[in-house]
Amino acid sequence: MVGKRTTLSDIAKKVGISKSAVSLAMNDSPMVSEQTRKLVVETALSMGYVKNELVSSMMSNIKRSGGKKFSETIALVNGNRDEFALTNHPTLPRYCEGIREEASRLGYSINEFWLHRPNLTGESFSRTLRSRGIRGGIILGHSFGNVFPPSFKCVWKNFYFVSAGIKTHDPNLEMVSADHYAISYHAMLNALQKGYKRPVLIIDEHIDNLVDGRFVAGFLRAQMGIPSENIIPPLTESISEDNLKNLDDYLKKYNPDAILFLLDATRKVLQKSTVFKRKKIAMIQLERRNTNIDIPNWTGMEQNNDIVGKVAMRRLADMLSRTSSVVGENANILTLIPPRWVE
Repeated sequence: MVGKRTTLSDIAKKVGISKSAVSLAMNDSPMVSEQTRKLVVETALSMGYVKNELVSSMMSNIKRSGGKKFSETIALVNGNRDEFALTNHPTLPRYCEGIREEASRLGYSINEFWLHRPNLTGESFSRTLRSRGIRGGIILGHSFGNVFPPSFKCVWKNFYFVSAGIKTHDPNLEMVSADHYAISYHAMLNALQKGYKRPVLIIDEHIDNLVDGRFVAGFLRAQMGIPSENIIPPLTESISEDNLKNLDDYLKKYNPDAILFLLDATRKVLQKSTVFKRKKIAMIQLERRNTNIDIPNWTGMEQNNDIVGKVAMRRLADMLSRTSSVVGENANILTLIPPRWVE
């Protein structure tokens, strides 16, 4: 190799494995065996390999914590307005559970950040990430909706990020999410299979917009299999104790025997409705939340958000481990995790 700089491709050809496998081995990843890692390192040294800046940065990030070796640190970004949402929110801790478990398995440590921290800007956040050798992360719990402040564009432009739970349009990040269409679709089908004739969907239009209308779409598609006289339009206005009359009028007009809903707040409002109290109406929740795991006879959909977190971590690890990866290359990729029915 005299006169030519040794590359990962050269090492891969010599060892007889892929370039990505060489990269994983050089980064001390648990995704390759110890035997392969040792062979790659010994081959690289014999070929006079000189680590480039990227690999040097990654290798310098190897840490030990309680005997656990980490190849690199990633950012876990709380985009919620509540600083402690990753712990206190009814669903976000499930995402974090999966992210942390998979990060540990793959050999990554985690630094947490709060996107709404006072005086935090895109530039200051970028400087912090660079100073800690962090090349990417996972963001969840977005209070901004689908669009982030323009000042953070430098972050999404220069670092690898995956969005967990919500599709972002500006920036257009790769997303891993529960399949919201399948959630309402299968909830409706299960309601019909249990003998309910006139199920309805009550969901705030703002929430459905965050998932590109997939909750309503799944519900409407499932309605196509029932008699026309039992088809009821979804209630998409925001309901609260202040507008109980609108809710009562809706329930009187359509006389449902089951209600599909998402939020615990909706459950509480329904329980205060005079019409709901008089009629025997089943409640089917579209998301298993930390706040209702002890409710007797709870029925609904488990969104498997811990699996969403695990898959998001795998997608990020793929980008970080490939020397050929480019920030933003997976912007249009969506990975949807199917739900399961619980009763």
